Amino acid sequence: MTLILLGVVITSYIALSIAYKPLATYSNGMLFAITLPAHAMEDKSIQKIQDRFNKQFTKVKLWLIVLLIPFVLLHYLSAYHVIYFFGWLITFFIVSIMPFRRAFRDTLALKSENDWFVGKKRMIQSDLRVAYLKNQRSASLWLFTIPFAIAMGLMLWVARDNDELIIVTSGGLALTFVFLLVSLLMRRVKAKVYSTNSDVNVSLNQAFRRSTSFLWLNLAIIENIHYLLIYLLINNDNMNMTGIWIAITLLFSALPIGIILYVYRKIKDLEQEVLAQDGKAIYTDDDECWASGIFYHNPLDKSIFVEKRIGIGFTMNTATLVGKIIGWGSLGLVAVLILGVSFMLIRSELTSPILTIAANQKIEIEYPMHSFDFNLADIEQLSLVEQIPTGSKTYGEATGKSARGSFNLKELGKSRLYIFKNNPPYIQIKLKNVYIFYNKKDPLQTKQLFEQLQNNWRVK
Repeated sequence: MTLILLGVVITSYIALSIAYKPLATYSNGMLFAITLPAHAMEDKSIQKIQDRFNKQFTKVKLWLIVLLIPFVLLHYLSAYHVIYFFGWLITFFIVSIMPFRRAFRDTLALKSENDWFVGKKRMIQSDLRVAYLKNQRSASLWLFTIPFAIAMGLMLWVARDNDELIIVTSGGLALTFVFLLVSLLMRRVKAKVYSTNSDVNVSLNQAFRRSTSFLWLNLAIIENIHYLLIYLLINNDNMNMTGIWIAITLLFSALPIGIILYVYRKIKDLEQEVLAQDGKAIYTDDDECWASGIFYHNPLDKSIFVEKRIGIGFTMNTATLVGKIIGWGSLGLVAVLILGVSFMLIRSELTSPILTIAANQKIEIEYPMHSFDFNLADIEQLSLVEQIPTGSKTYGEATGKSARGSFNLKELGKSRLYIFKNNPPYIQIKLKNVYIFYNKKDPLQTKQLFEQLQNNWRVK
């Protein structure tokens, strides 16, 4: 778990450097996401803002590394380890943006003081009548029946063989819906004016729409294949193949990122090539619509998506109804996920499963979301074991200290675990279609419970 979370940390640092560091260099008529004329770079105040940003940016990265020390020290407390990571990640996204926000505000104020405006506002609207022409060559929405068919086929297959994995594999269907929605919204992206040449505007906007329409379609197909691989990994009985399956699954996790970067790089290269030949590139000057250079808010613009000024891709126009719903909805979803996962981890740390023998000779195991019961007469085999076979989780909780829920174990298959790891002995109960493993934190109590179960089972 620690290695996975550290992977997220490293990825976050790389993304931070790629997104913000280049903004301190004047490029494509912009500095810190502010449009400026070239002669403004000779101003000493601009150079001071650049120097201050570079120093603050370095300090922020160093302090964020220092804040990782408690994360490493909490390695053996799984629940608090992950919760601290969530806190660090939130802090990372808030603090890492501060140097840029200050540089953006100061640069914008300096631009206003010196009247460094590029072009004239509203002049760029003259060519939008041709730039908004519908691109007939975009990927047909009917092509999304391909990933939908893959998703439904996988779910039907899982329902027949292992219905407990329906929740896991349904993620492919959910992502297909998401990619279809994004594809629909991207077709309404605000058309970009690149030049005073109408033909250039039309051709580049057509190229963009075509590229992104196939991008989301391909991502939907790839992610459904990804979920198929995850299902095969979970149901892998040959433990010697586990490493290979994990490597393939991780490769498919990185593949979408590579494809997105490739597509947007291809679009940028095409823009540069066409504009270099045209020689009539113009820049818009709508800095006042960008909150801190990151969020676009323009009530007069009905476009849902506009091109980002930081990084690649598009961002939402938060002044539109759809933009508000997506923006606040995404924040709400992230908050619910973080709070939900944190709650489950703390509960796992503080709550233990309870096995009881009811008066009606029924065995009940109580644990939130993973309770299970069966009749004493259904037990085919009862034993006390020192080890549990290795396997993978299908649905439940698995930390460094405990495992609760449904698992697929080597040689045994479908199993339900309610155990404290590395704390033998374990009570093993064999039912018709599933194995049950249970223990208490105190080995003596586990042995006493086993004897109680054994006595009741013998007189059933």
